[in-house]
Amino acid sequence: MWWKTTTVYRVSLPSSDILRLSEQPIRAAVQVGIYTQQPSRAQLLISELESAFKDSEFWTVEFKLLANFVKASQAHTPDALEKLLLEAYPQSVGDFMFIEWPKLEDELLLTTERSALMRSDVSSSKLSQLLHSKILQTYRINQILTTDERLGVKSEAPQPAYDVIVSVLNPKPRLTHAQWNVALAAQTYIEPFLAQISDISSYTVRTQWKYRVSIEADLKQVRDQSKLGRHYALQESALPHLLTSIAQNLSGSITDKPVINLVVYIPPCSSAPLHIYNNANEMLTRNGVDAFISPPWGGFIIANPPEHVCLAHLNDEPPQTYYVNTNDNMQVMLDQLHKLLDISSEVQIAGVKTVDIEQLAPRRWEYESYMRRSAIRHIATASSTLESLIKLLDQISYIVIDDKVGTAITNSYGDILAAKVALLEHRLLDASALAKRAFVASERGFFDASLLAQLYFPDEQKYAIYIPLFLPVMVPVLSSFNMLRKLLQRRRKEKQQ
Repeated sequence: MWWKTTTVYRVSLPSSDILRLSEQPIRAAVQVGIYTQQPSRAQLLISELESAFKDSEFWTVEFKLLANFVKASQAHTPDALEKLLLEAYPQSVGDFMFIEWPKLEDELLLTTERSALMRSDVSSSKLSQLLHSKILQTYRINQILTTDERLGVKSEAPQPAYDVIVSVLNPKPRLTHAQWNVALAAQTYIEPFLAQISDISSYTVRTQWKYRVSIEADLKQVRDQSKLGRHYALQESALPHLLTSIAQNLSGSITDKPVINLVVYIPPCSSAPLHIYNNANEMLTRNGVDAFISPPWGGFIIANPPEHVCLAHLNDEPPQTYYVNTNDNMQVMLDQLHKLLDISSEVQIAGVKTVDIEQLAPRRWEYESYMRRSAIRHIATASSTLESLIKLLDQISYIVIDDKVGTAITNSYGDILAAKVALLEHRLLDASALAKRAFVASERGFFDASLLAQLYFPDEQKYAIYIPLFLPVMVPVLSSFNMLRKLLQRRRKEKQQ
């Protein structure tokens, strides 16, 4: 019975097919439209671009000529032209469009939609550079799929769910009477933004005030020409230690989801205004804001009190109540989220300018590039996880694979194949959903607790138990059989005589 209860149970798995996943390349189809006032120029650009992408390892790009029409030729502004073309030539998720505008100052101007304005003299090589660097982000895809550890990226695949915790730190609330409805600010800015990017991950936003939580860092007083006559310098090299000192005080509750911390620190007037300096002793304040990020932990913003509040403190006047600037801090937080979630494209190209974001949603082309990149990362990670699990099962024979784990592994394998097909068939939304599902199923199968159920009963342990148990019993039994054999042999000899 003990042998029966410790028998390893394994459902049938497509092991050989899973081990061949890495042999099947990941390719994605993209459609790029080109509009010019002269069709011959568009055709020339398309011919040159098709030649440039002919041998692409990852992309199947269809370049499409967008024919001119009366209303388009009469458009007086680039915005009007863009709107007409987007209505005349509907795009799918992940597509892109180049629109010629002769009066453009820069060679290329990336809009917030799936388009870019281009000057009449722009070359096909510049268009190809923009597509590879910012729209398709080929270098990032190569980092994800490369087998060379020196070139690969260490960042993890996007998780299915995150907790976003906005924390306001006021170390001396009796002296610093800062007022801020941070919950309302998060509902107005953070939640709508995260709702726009919820195709890949879901987000739960929480806010909290933390009092008497000070930063542990050496601050240096610097004389200046302000009314206060000084400010304080926080060295950039001290930032990692600063995060370590406050991290343990930020967790509001225990969660199994990854946490993104967005911290607003309100320094007391005794150490304000506080600014960040680099190793060259240069102030890093940008647009009046001192902030930094530390992926994947989160972002940190220093919200200095207004000058008149600290003047009153220096003059030993009663603490003055003031309101933290919502718009300034929330705009910085949104920018930090772009970087922390790896949505924003930081690559700079000479002659290429990007339109500033004026809405809460990210730029459409930027988010869809992130969606495509995340789908490929999910496929690659899920494939690697399944391959590692199959190799582990081959090496350790007593790991249990029950029906639940077997279903997760099989479903993940099927979704990986379907996601690859969806990418190749120009269905980015479907590919993203399938890749995410494959990733979740592979993680669930790999880390299921039932895999460890019989690791405490390896075959060696069974033999170690059975041999001492049955060997003493088998000795007299074998001796009896030997005596019977000798008796039978003696009787046969007697009969023969």
